[in-house]
Amino acid sequence: MRPLLALRRRFGAWAASALLVLAAFAVTRLLAIAATHVGAATMSPEKRAEQQYVPGGLRPAPVPPFLEPLQRWDADFYASIAMHGYPPPDAPRRNYHLGFFPLYPLAVRGLTALVGNVYWAAFAISHACALGAALLLLELGAVRRRADGLRSAFLFLAAPGANFLSYPYSESLFALALAAGLLAARRERLATAALAGAVASATRAPGVVVAVALASSPRVRRLAAAVAAVGGAVAFSLWCGRVYGDPFAFLHVQASHRRVLSVLGPVKALFGFDADPDYYLVTLAAIAAAIAIIRRTPVWMWLSAWFLLLLPLATGTIQAMIRYQSTNLPLLCGVPVVARGRRFWVVLLISLFLMCIEAVLYGQGRPHN
Repeated sequence: MRPLLALRRRFGAWAASALLVLAAFAVTRLLAIAATHVGAATMSPEKRAEQQYVPGGLRPAPVPPFLEPLQRWDADFYASIAMHGYPPPDAPRRNYHLGFFPLYPLAVRGLTALVGNVYWAAFAISHACALGAALLLLELGAVRRRADGLRSAFLFLAAPGANFLSYPYSESLFALALAAGLLAARRERLATAALAGAVASATRAPGVVVAVALASSPRVRRLAAAVAAVGGAVAFSLWCGRVYGDPFAFLHVQASHRRVLSVLGPVKALFGFDADPDYYLVTLAAIAAAIAIIRRTPVWMWLSAWFLLLLPLATGTIQAMIRYQSTNLPLLCGVPVVARGRRFWVVLLISLFLMCIEAVLYGQGRPHN
C-alpha cells in the first residue's frame, strides 16, 4: 500500500491510476502476444500450411514474421477490406466481407498510408485503442468507489478474450468508442455520446448498445441522441442497399454462418452443447455477474450489460462468446462492485490465466468451439 500512496502523492490520484493502467497494459499485452507466439510455435504441420500466404487468396499480402501468429481468420477479412475494399456486387464468390463493419478497416487503411504496411497499421490501431479504452474505464468503472474504475480497467485488460485486443480485430476500436459513448451518456454530454455511439455502431453491430444506454432514461433529448447513436449502423445499411441492393446484407451473411436472431436463441445456445467447456464457463460466469449487478449498479449499466450478453446468445450459439464478452464493458465495470476485496483479485488471476490459454489456442490456429 505504501508505494501506491507515494505514487498518488507524487502524481495525483488520476495520474497514479493511469500509470498503473499503463503498467497493466504493458504486462497483459506482453503475455497475450507471447502466449500467441507459443501457440504458433506448437502448431501442427497441417495448421501451419493453412496459415501460409497464398497469392490471390484472402490474405492480401505476406505478414511480417512477428505479426503472423496474430493474423488468423477474421483478421484476414479486415486486412482485405482495408487493402481492397468490399468485393463488387458481381463477385463470383459469396461476399463474406459484408459481415464485417467498415470503420475499423477504414481506420487501418488510413494509417497504412502513413506506415506503409497494413498489418503494422492494424497492430498499432488495436493497441492504441485498447489503451485508450482502459484509461476511460478509470472513470466509467468508478460506480461507487474510485478504486472500482482502476479494477475495471485491470479486468478489461486481463479478461478471457482480451488477447483479441492485441490482434487485428475490431474489438479495441469498439471498446474505445463504447467506453466514450457510455461515459458521455452518464455525464449527460449527449452530443458526444451520440457521436461515440455512431462510431461504435459503425465498428460492430452491438455498438447500438450506446443507444440502449441513452434510452434507459426516456427523456426527449436522450431519445434523440439514442437515434443519432445508431447512425453508423444505419449508414452501413444504406450503403449496402445502394451497392448490393440489400440493406440487410450484413445480417444475411451472418445467417449463412447459422447466426440468426430469435427469441429462443439464448435457450438454444445454452442447451445446444456445440461448444467447448471454456465457452460455457465464461458464458455462465457472465450470466451470474449480470444477475448480481442488477440491484447494485445504475440502470444504464446493468441494462447495457444484459444487452451485450443476450444479443450474441440470441443467435442460437455460444461460439465466440469469450471474445464478445471481453468487450462487454458495462459487465466488466460491474464485477468490482459485486466482487470485493480478495474475491476480485481471484477473479482477475483466473481471467488472466484463461486469456493466456485462449491466446495459445488462437496461435495454434485452433478455432475450438
